[in-house]
Amino acid sequence: MKILFLGNSATHVHDIPQMLQRLSAKVGQDFEIAQITPGGYKLSQHADLSTEHGQRVLHEIQSGYDIVFLQDNGNCIISDSMKTDCENACRTLAKHIEENGAKLFFYVRPPYGYEFHGNSPLDQCLGFDALFGKLSDELGAVCVYANRAFAYAIKNLNLELWGPDNGHTSTEGAYLIACVFFATLFGRSATILDTDGLSTEVAATLQNVADKIVFEGIKY
Repeated sequence: MKILFLGNSATHVHDIPQMLQRLSAKVGQDFEIAQITPGGYKLSQHADLSTEHGQRVLHEIQSGYDIVFLQDNGNCIISDSMKTDCENACRTLAKHIEENGAKLFFYVRPPYGYEFHGNSPLDQCLGFDALFGKLSDELGAVCVYANRAFAYAIKNLNLELWGPDNGHTSTEGAYLIACVFFATLFGRSATILDTDGLSTEVAATLQNVADKIVFEGIKY
């Protein structure tokens, strides 16, 4: 299986694709990964075929993948125009992904750890859910609900999910996301995964959150 990630630093900080690949390989789930994830990029930039970058993205999609993940900038929910830009970009990219035989997935990103344009971290989780839930219904995509896992953790756990900049994930936050990816992709409990250097207790807590989101349908 070959997987392509299109996004920004919400994907490449802690190299979540590589973390997922490493953890999955230890339980016999092997796949190849590639990513185009420049810092701060929006899906509208990935989808803009009038630019050299957009052409690079299209060429990569055409090179042959089984799954393509899309992940947008946190700005995608702050205004109606930003939401529209995101929706149109997803439709454009989905067309090319489908034409080239890949399955569309959305990596529904975690929030920032601070109030962003008037939205608390929990409000951001809800906003991402509404936007990408609607798009997944329209485009037949599968969602990896990292936002729901973060919302649950914010409400129920006392763990540091963000790093020093309070915008990108901590090691614990990245591990939680990798667990949600694993459970969604393979339909297997995240509790079989390695701790990846975390304490057994913390890893188990995060694994169980991922299972609640993916298998029990808990949103927040």
